[in-house]
Amino acid sequence: MKYSYTLLELGEVIITQGINPLIGREFSIRNNGPSKEEIRLLVDYILTYILEEGKQIRDQETFGCGSWMIQFVFDATYIQLHELKDVKDNKNIYEFDLTHTINFFRSQFDLCEEYAVSPEIPAIGQKIVVSREVYEGSEVNGVRYKSPDHMTGWYLTSNSYNGDINSLLVDHLYHLLKERPDLAKFLALPVGWRFYTDTHNKEVWFDKDTL
Repeated sequence: MKYSYTLLELGEVIITQGINPLIGREFSIRNNGPSKEEIRLLVDYILTYILEEGKQIRDQETFGCGSWMIQFVFDATYIQLHELKDVKDNKNIYEFDLTHTINFFRSQFDLCEEYAVSPEIPAIGQKIVVSREVYEGSEVNGVRYKSPDHMTGWYLTSNSYNGDINSLLVDHLYHLLKERPDLAKFLALPVGWRFYTDTHNKEVWFDKDTL
């Protein structure tokens, strides 16, 4: 859904103008590279969730935005949009930035548009099944199966995978994207889709036998 508001550049920040009647404040976004088109895509996504679910934003509240995590931080006037930067001693560290969130979000929508499918974006708290070699930068064979809600459905293996499922790791999506942000764009492909990627190649296709 598209909403009627504008994006105004004020030096190092971009603020929304027009969503205050909807959620009680305007958003403030760090102006460090994302285009207004990319920011609007993200803001629309946030607004749709808030308004359709009847949510009320609270200071310091976190929100799974696509495959990453953001935090709403209230200053004197605006709601600043921060994103997850690190996890230390089991504590999430956020910064006033949306670089990862927007890059992941945009790349996922673009790839799904390229293959004419509706995005099914996995959440950062869901789990993924992955070969250890994938974390080391190997080529990746990916396939998405229908799975329980706590799982993304993705199985990511390297060419050296020998078929022994006991050798695979079950990990949170956060840890994968922290090490392999280049894979984010593939992960919104729906159940039944496969991909292969290495340093020079990218292949994406639907496999009805996975359904």
